[in-house]
Amino acid sequence: MKHFNALFALATVCALPSTLSAQMEFYRASTFGSRFNDVNDSGLAISGGGYFDFPTLTWTDIEPEATSTDAINNAGDVAGSMYFDEPNFILQPAVRKNGVWIPIGWFPESNPQESSFTTYGISPNGTWVVGQMSIGCCDYGTFRYNTDTQVLTEIFDSNYVAVAGYCVTNDGTIGGWADDEAGGSTHRIPVYISPDLQITQVPPTPPVNLTNAVSAINASSVMVGDEDGHPFLFDQATNTFTTFDIPAGYTSATFTSISDNGIAVGYAQDFDDFGGLIREAIIYHPSLGAQPVLLKDILLDHGVDINAPTDRMGTAIAISPDGNYVAGWDDGAPFMAYGWVAYLDDLLMTTAVTELNPAAITLSPNPTTDKVNISAPEVIENVDVLNVNGQVVQRRALGTKTAVLDLSDLNPGVYTIRAVCKGTSLVKRVVKN
Repeated sequence: MKHFNALFALATVCALPSTLSAQMEFYRASTFGSRFNDVNDSGLAISGGGYFDFPTLTWTDIEPEATSTDAINNAGDVAGSMYFDEPNFILQPAVRKNGVWIPIGWFPESNPQESSFTTYGISPNGTWVVGQMSIGCCDYGTFRYNTDTQVLTEIFDSNYVAVAGYCVTNDGTIGGWADDEAGGSTHRIPVYISPDLQITQVPPTPPVNLTNAVSAINASSVMVGDEDGHPFLFDQATNTFTTFDIPAGYTSATFTSISDNGIAVGYAQDFDDFGGLIREAIIYHPSLGAQPVLLKDILLDHGVDINAPTDRMGTAIAISPDGNYVAGWDDGAPFMAYGWVAYLDDLLMTTAVTELNPAAITLSPNPTTDKVNISAPEVIENVDVLNVNGQVVQRRALGTKTAVLDLSDLNPGVYTIRAVCKGTSLVKRVVKN
């Protein structure tokens, strides 16, 4: 039985995208309750009970055995839910892998009639699914499910009254929060959980605000979230914690997602004159400046009409790993909101430099484990290697058309190679394994 899909069958009649120079576009659904939860590099977004393919503007209902979709990776694996006991409308977490939905089940101690769960994330390689699950009505922990071994692991810690996992990496590292306030109060601390299930606070000093979290982790182990009302980046490899300003006119902000090339998105929020919550999508990358900016300003500056009734974009909840697609929903309650997807078309990798004919630079091998050969048809005056935060981690003056860059001292991740030929900056990405 399809209890969730009828709404999304109506979504085929939707707003057409706005188009600007190059291929940047913006799509806003016209169907009530069509919020987007996640999007991958192919432009395939998930919206609770449906799939939306941005390149073709096509909606598809979820499979009849599934009841929700919450996260998607580049392989099309999906974390969501399906029925545990359909007659009594009891659900369970589930995962779609290789096109087949697999039930995850409950903790052995959980009574599905009294307990609850939320599925949040799936790893890029499809091995792990994470979320939160309770034993009874009030004892909440994190679940981590291995799709290869079909082992469901429950994560509780005596130092915390509750633990939640929002995201998970290929090695099983989880990002989320832990609540250390007993007695019915709430004090959530941003944390990550190592593959061996050790919980570490981010940053080491507990925050003052009541709600904080690690929301996402990229391929270079850079984490994002919010701490004391401010968005943050935490680079686990260098143990560097950076907080950012709240955009003017708002009282708090958070990063919800980060791409593998270091583009972070999220939202700033405040309350209107009637006490209603309002949100505005934000985006951060060093090419845009030292602080987060409003995503709508970037789109409007490039000729894209966001077509929002309130003139606010609302919540940016996810960015694709390659940084090209941003998904979210407009300024309203999530269960009622209209979803949107923005296609950035490599905007942020070209804003700070002039990327003319990037194919003129050749990098090989790519990916690499240590050295990469760079060549160009013109003399390369100098070359920079930038990390996901836009920081120059290596710089060389060349004066030749070919060279060998030694990346062996750098941590695994995605780097940007920026070469200057005849005064023109050309960029290309390289993956270091």
